[in-house]
Amino acid sequence: MRAVSCVLVGMASFALVVAILLPTFVYDRLAVTPLDIRTTTVATTAPGEGGEVLDATTIAAPGPLEVADNVPLILQRFITIEEPSDADRLTFQAGATVRRGDREGDSALLTASVDRVTSDRRTGLPVEPAGSLQTNVDAPAIPLPRVGLQHRFPFDTQQIDYTVYDATAWTSFPAKFVEQMDMDGLTIYHFRSVVDGFDLSTTTQSPINSVTLPASKWGVGDGEDSITMKRWYSNVRDIYIEPMSGSLVWGKETPYQYFARDPQVPELTIFRGNLSLDEDGRAEQLASARDGANKLTWLTSRGPTLLYVLSGVSLVAALALTVIDRRRSCSAEEPQVVRPDYDRASV
Repeated sequence: MRAVSCVLVGMASFALVVAILLPTFVYDRLAVTPLDIRTTTVATTAPGEGGEVLDATTIAAPGPLEVADNVPLILQRFITIEEPSDADRLTFQAGATVRRGDREGDSALLTASVDRVTSDRRTGLPVEPAGSLQTNVDAPAIPLPRVGLQHRFPFDTQQIDYTVYDATAWTSFPAKFVEQMDMDGLTIYHFRSVVDGFDLSTTTQSPINSVTLPASKWGVGDGEDSITMKRWYSNVRDIYIEPMSGSLVWGKETPYQYFARDPQVPELTIFRGNLSLDEDGRAEQLASARDGANKLTWLTSRGPTLLYVLSGVSLVAALALTVIDRRRSCSAEEPQVVRPDYDRASV
């Protein structure tokens, strides 16, 4: 019994130490973004609710610029992990295209880019080296330093406002916490980032940030007087995060780029759409987030709770065996009193 009791005490001590280490030491080392990410996400306009796109063929053609309505749009991102990546940081490479769903081949492509950013594997915030962006296959990527979250939120995301990076504006905006919600049985935090009338010429490099054309070309009159318009950008981006892992499970946005002399008075649409992650992508992201959350739950609550219970039960069992053993020892050591056996007949 003494040997078993010692084993139980040792087991209780071991379980207690592991229970303390799981949500602290072990969590700090395992709660990191994996290095094997390789995923494709697709966001589309809803059927019958296409966007608006400036028809590029009308730029060189006679007559005013024209905007195509009800155009099905497809935004596709292919994300991989590249070098430099190590125990503390990793580099996301995101190849993104925006295409028209009503055309085929090169005529369907609206924009294409390859964006790279190196982030902290725990916080999701950018670290050195600076990010880069390539928008032309014939031109090298340009260095593009940045601040704010981009591909994921930090582990143990809180119900507070964060700063997120906008790849269109090349700058960051607040993402305000909206609500806690349930999505297929998983707790989700909803954030929203709003961009309103942002002057893209202040941050981005593009020949269409400021354009001068005759008034007739702009469609604002019949005259040939030159009018200069700037490119402006607005967006409402809804971000849905699984808070334990910081994983993006769903997203939708309403990007709007337009030419105007006054940002509050749009005059010609360049691009407008209501895009959301498709159902296949949503299901895949939810499954991945659920798996990550379950593993982290074993580190932060389930595992420690189970080990605390095991430690307590082991200590109680060891104490019970110790008491039983002592009682048996006392019984064995108690002297036996020999009483004389008198012959009743002689009394």
